[in-house]
Amino acid sequence: MTGNAMPKIEVLRVSKHFGAASSAPVLSGVDLACAENEFVCLLGRSGCGKTTLLNIIAGLVPPSSGEVRVDGERVTGPGRGKGMVFQQNALFPWLSARSNVEFGARRSGLEKQAARRIAEELLELVGLREYGERYPGQLSGGMQQRVAIARALALDPQILLMDEPFGALDEITRLDMQAELLRVWSSRRKTVVFVTHSIMEALMLGDRVAVMGGGGIASIHDVAKDRPRSRSDPAVIRLHDEIWQGLH
Repeated sequence: MTGNAMPKIEVLRVSKHFGAASSAPVLSGVDLACAENEFVCLLGRSGCGKTTLLNIIAGLVPPSSGEVRVDGERVTGPGRGKGMVFQQNALFPWLSARSNVEFGARRSGLEKQAARRIAEELLELVGLREYGERYPGQLSGGMQQRVAIARALALDPQILLMDEPFGALDEITRLDMQAELLRVWSSRRKTVVFVTHSIMEALMLGDRVAVMGGGGIASIHDVAKDRPRSRSDPAVIRLHDEIWQGLH
């Protein structure tokens, strides 16, 4: 993060214990700042605490010590301009794709007609307008995640928190969804914190990659490349190797 502007998100000396306070912490004294409209990836092995950190930023889990601030105000719970997308899409199976997105829009306080209009706009944005009447069980995994992203955007959040949203998809669909997410993000800029265990996914998506390990953030890497990025770009390959060596 550069400049003197107030960070959109500030993680300040955050620690987290589960169980007894004497147990080994999942997180210990984590500091992180994210600028407005920045795309930050949290990268690390399974169990390194990246999902716990994301949940603390979301206000779903309280820190044992330290705090998270959004626009300078302490986070004490969910909501307040934060939308979330999970690995499992968490769509309502009894609602159509359009109704799932409308549900998000209604939660943001819109009346029925306005919510329907926003749902149509967002389904078109994610390339699913013609699938609005289909139920989640009638959609592919990638389509379901597009609906989940549209529903999160229907809340008009300032911050989008994403917990390995493409982790359950096959590799080809995952690559397609990465490109789709960047297209949507370019159109409706949000501050994004994106959890992944894939180095290349982080390098394709993020402005910065925060590598987690040992209960904290081990290193932060700027990805100074224009999008879309190529996996065969020598600079990307060098950064991939640098992060890989750090993880080992």
